[in-house]
Amino acid sequence: MTVENKGYSLALSNGGNNQIVEKIYLKPMALYVPEVAVDAITELTHQLKDKNISGEKFTLTVTNKNNGVSVNKHFSTLSELEDPAVSADAVKELVYIVRGYETDEESNVCGW
Repeated sequence: MTVENKGYSLALSNGGNNQIVEKIYLKPMALYVPEVAVDAITELTHQLKDKNISGEKFTLTVTNKNNGVSVNKHFSTLSELEDPAVSADAVKELVYIVRGYETDEESNVCGW
């Protein structure tokens, strides 16, 4: 039986206008590399139409598209998330938490 890898999604939502931008990663272990995580966040922030100067919150979400497990981290400003050290740690932490929910090794098809 062949199981399709739906990957992990990395999404950024703007609390001010409810805009959500996301990207799917079929090999999410790459997000553990700080430079890859920072580039991913940079790509998502560039896709936001409104950078939300008014100060509404931003939410970073990692979702395992294979089983629906999802976890969020909130940021008060976009500039906080754009700090390379913060963004790399946040992505790594969220992926780690989502992976912690995976208990069945046979159903884990995301390249781990």
